Amino acid sequence: MRKKSWKFYGVALLAVLVAAATASTGRTSLTDSSSTEYCVSCHEMKRYQDELKASPHFKDADKKDIGCSQCHIPPSGLRYLSIKLVFGAKDLYAHYFGTPNDLDRLKLQRFTRRFIPDENCIACHKDLMKNVKNEPISEIGKRAHEAYLGNDAEKSGNTRSNCVGCHQNMAHLPKFDRRYEVNAKFAAKLDAQEETSK
Repeated sequence: MRKKSWKFYGVALLAVLVAAATASTGRTSLTDSSSTEYCVSCHEMKRYQDELKASPHFKDADKKDIGCSQCHIPPSGLRYLSIKLVFGAKDLYAHYFGTPNDLDRLKLQRFTRRFIPDENCIACHKDLMKNVKNEPISEIGKRAHEAYLGNDAEKSGNTRSNCVGCHQNMAHLPKFDRRYEVNAKFAAKLDAQEETSK
């Protein structure tokens, strides 16, 4: 086994032990470690918070801030625990042994998108045939959502994509995705935000 693998499994084991110990003492519960404040307590996560603030997903329909866990963590159950442990171990490894300020965003996107639960998206976007302004969506969007829901005779619900497979760059926008026209408004907000922080 490679040296890096030993480090990763060591950090994973450490994460499990820390989670168990803190849960038993009540100092930091799994719920506490799902808060946005906890997530951005590591300096390398600040860029993701800045991107979220400039994104269309910063506020929900009630104008409340959307937190990291609302998108990234399943509400409960075995998937909740497994994602907390896997991502917690990966984050610990990147923070202590990796290069957290120089992460491969493209690789990270591909990995992370597989774990964003559709039910988190649908919790806010209940009617998939309407946009956020409560207007009918485009014909292409309608066909895609019908395929997703299983209402399309040709596709009959066999779409292989989850929500973020099609709806990319909704909350985070790395520099290499700013070039796309569909991301122009988001990119402009980020550019202005970065300019004022200099």
